[in-house]
Amino acid sequence: MIDDDEDEDNIEHGIYRVKHTFIKGDARITAENDFILQDDKLLLVLEWINRPEGDLWPGLTVPLDEELLDEDPNRPGYFLYSGDLVDPRKAK
Repeated sequence: MIDDDEDEDNIEHGIYRVKHTFIKGDARITAENDFILQDDKLLLVLEWINRPEGDLWPGLTVPLDEELLDEDPNRPGYFLYSGDLVDPRKAK
């Protein structure tokens, strides 16, 4: 769990990786994606878009519950999410 000011300050200034489980129909899929802090919300970024200004912007996100997020002890800057997430994209 992210529970100290130092972690929160670091998250505000970066893009991090998080390993999580998606529910897609009847399947449970383990995946790894970026996550960011935007407007005081932790967001899993599923798709990045190129803006006309030339920068990347999170195009498709899923909110994360901070209580279910823990730093991976084996990989600094990487996190593990213990909750299940539903993938909002249509199954292919």
